[in-house]
Amino acid sequence: MRRAAGLLLALAATAASAQAPYNAETTYRKLARDYPYIRIASGEAPAPVQVRKNLVYAQRGELALGLDLYLPGPGDKPAPLVVLVHGGGWGTGERANMAPLAARLAARGYAAATVSYRLSGQARYPAAIEDVKEAVRWLRQGAAAYGIDPARVAIAGGSAGGQIASLVGMLEPRAIRAVVSIDGLSDFTSEEARKHEDDPAKNPSAAGAWFGGRYAEKEALWRDASPITHAGKGSPPVLFIVSGVPRFSVGREAMASKLASHGIHSDTVALPGTPHSFWLFDPWVAPTVDAMTAFLERTLGAVPARAPWSADLGDGRYRNPILHADYSDPDAIRVGDTYYMVSSSFANAPGLPLLVSKDMVNWELKGHALPQLVPGAQFQAPQHGKGVWAPCLRYHDGRFWIFYPDPDQGVYVTTATRFEGPWSAPHLLLAGKGIIDPTPLWDDDGKAYLIHAWAKSRAGFNNVLTLRRMDPGGRSLLDSEGKVVIDGNALPGYRTLEGPKLYKANGWYYVFAPAGGVEHGWQSVFRSRSIEGPYEARIVMEQGATPVNGPHQGAWVTTPQGADWFFHFQDRRAYGRVVHLEPMRWEDGWPIIGEPSGKPGVGQPVLEYAKPVAGSFPQRVPAASDEFDGKTLAPQWQWAANPQQRWYALDARPGQLRLFAQPDGLVRDLPSVLTQKFPAPAFGVTARVELHAQRDGDQVGLGAMGLASRWFGLRRIEGKPRVVMVSCAQDGKCAEEVGAVLPGYAAHLRMHVTAGAYVSFSYSVDGVRYTQLGLPFEATMGRWVGAQLGLFTTGAAGAYADIDYLRISP
Repeated sequence: MRRAAGLLLALAATAASAQAPYNAETTYRKLARDYPYIRIASGEAPAPVQVRKNLVYAQRGELALGLDLYLPGPGDKPAPLVVLVHGGGWGTGERANMAPLAARLAARGYAAATVSYRLSGQARYPAAIEDVKEAVRWLRQGAAAYGIDPARVAIAGGSAGGQIASLVGMLEPRAIRAVVSIDGLSDFTSEEARKHEDDPAKNPSAAGAWFGGRYAEKEALWRDASPITHAGKGSPPVLFIVSGVPRFSVGREAMASKLASHGIHSDTVALPGTPHSFWLFDPWVAPTVDAMTAFLERTLGAVPARAPWSADLGDGRYRNPILHADYSDPDAIRVGDTYYMVSSSFANAPGLPLLVSKDMVNWELKGHALPQLVPGAQFQAPQHGKGVWAPCLRYHDGRFWIFYPDPDQGVYVTTATRFEGPWSAPHLLLAGKGIIDPTPLWDDDGKAYLIHAWAKSRAGFNNVLTLRRMDPGGRSLLDSEGKVVIDGNALPGYRTLEGPKLYKANGWYYVFAPAGGVEHGWQSVFRSRSIEGPYEARIVMEQGATPVNGPHQGAWVTTPQGADWFFHFQDRRAYGRVVHLEPMRWEDGWPIIGEPSGKPGVGQPVLEYAKPVAGSFPQRVPAASDEFDGKTLAPQWQWAANPQQRWYALDARPGQLRLFAQPDGLVRDLPSVLTQKFPAPAFGVTARVELHAQRDGDQVGLGAMGLASRWFGLRRIEGKPRVVMVSCAQDGKCAEEVGAVLPGYAAHLRMHVTAGAYVSFSYSVDGVRYTQLGLPFEATMGRWVGAQLGLFTTGAAGAYADIDYLRISP
């Protein structure tokens, strides 16, 4: 008997080893020809999700069984847990296959564990079942240590993992409160299942290797391993998420019927046209997670909404970037115990965003310093890439000051006694084309200065920094031309020297300025005993061995305790210029920014680090979602040009935003597009819209706006409401796709943005079942800005659209 058992196990091991590894890479190679638009889903966890890797939950002889635990970060209550079981025909696969689902679930507030178990080549059924049950017990027993609620546990799996998850859920109803089967078998014994799983041409089949024999030989095992066998009174509710290949979810209808006979809820979400293993790939991870979280909220209880990115990890550390949004060219200061930040806003209005923090990590967007861009007539229409370039923020003489350049007009100054405003009307301090990146200094002797850079596109040259003498009141300059004090052309390898920030400390004048361009440059510092120079130069931070390209211009800030920190941006193209925070130390009178790199005296960006300010601070992020229940537009919204009151109303239908239809045109040329920044590397947007059309052609749209744009929405066509999608290339040529006729003029519009800024659209009438529209596409950056979310309504006078809400989720 022992010899026979050993022979069967050897055969099973041989069959398992003969199987190709089941993972995203091998599966992609099989699917890419038929689905050329798919991309392997990212398993990278957004902040504040933290991952605990390789936790050993059981020892089976010399084999250590492990799991990876994805924790959602700070929260007021313990998080519900989802245990994720990988597939692979019971004989192959790896827990990393479930990492994309785990990362997205954790971002939404769930703890998620991806578990390994013994494959058929290591031990036959029911070893895998016992392993997963043991993983559940281990997690529940250690729940307090990880901030998990042991009373709210769900289990989910894909393919073979879906069968295992369902079976464990049916066997452990006291521990498992909900089951999600993603294309998993419910009944091995059915004729349809046996046609594939007991195919005599396969010797052994994947199931046969797991059970140690064919159905006729091991009928009791095949039946015992079927989740439907154990479904009954007291079973947890089940969600079935199924692909376009029915054979992989055989037994679903019968199991749902059996559950229903006992009063137990089940639901099915179908993703038509998808292949098996869809959950490994974008664009299908996002709708899978949407379906899971909607079901889990009903079965495990509501989870507080979370921002798609929050840098505070909740354990005294933070993760860069601290702002994963397009707050380009940041400048920051400290006044008392509060930190303040401004950034570029280019042609969007209102301009000059105002952000506030108590710890340099958690930031709130308070508003904007410029209600309208000046000169007003120029910005009545979109002026892509123009407007407000890199500003400088200072606090002097009891006032906040912002010096900002318009590359076509010159340098403006605006001031306020309170950071939230009101701010004074912009004063043109220095007129001229190509004058950019101003930075003032009020010296100890009462004199004032201004250093600025040059834009080659307007001035015809760049790579130099010019010093000007300034009236201390900031109303005029005291010289006619100024003096070049730092010449990048005289420094080996320097190009595009720009973005200066001027400081004085310990008898030295320091100019922090980047060079080399926003995508591939570095951060330099220049110092001199005299403000007029000559200046010594040193590179103090570059990309080094990190993924942080650039790194580009920013601000030096000192805490009340004397610790030094540096803000800078990283150009991430469609995501815009995201903001990083670096520790800064001194060596021989020179700063070193970030952590040590491979070069002496040169730092490189940190990915995670201890927070600058000790203590407990509430998590804060710039707002993104909007229920439109305020009296004014929330501060995250900007228009494509100077706004006009006739474009919108918040009181016409309280609790909703009304967008009045404006004349139609290319979306890139429309001033009345309401925009906001991409807030994270991956996120979802859902808006409920209702179009009140007057004639054919009236429409409401939501989309991703950049040099190229793509949007979708509702349009009246031949008197009926239809879904439309419009794609416009950089050259202005557009193509459109007309979709289904809807039963009415109200719909839910959904965008999913996944890693790499790939976007997909879907729509729903009831807010539950969504239909994909078109194929995924890559969002493109704008002119010096990232891609933006855009909402608009165009059509006949009297037409309008009501936006009930726009919700952004991880």
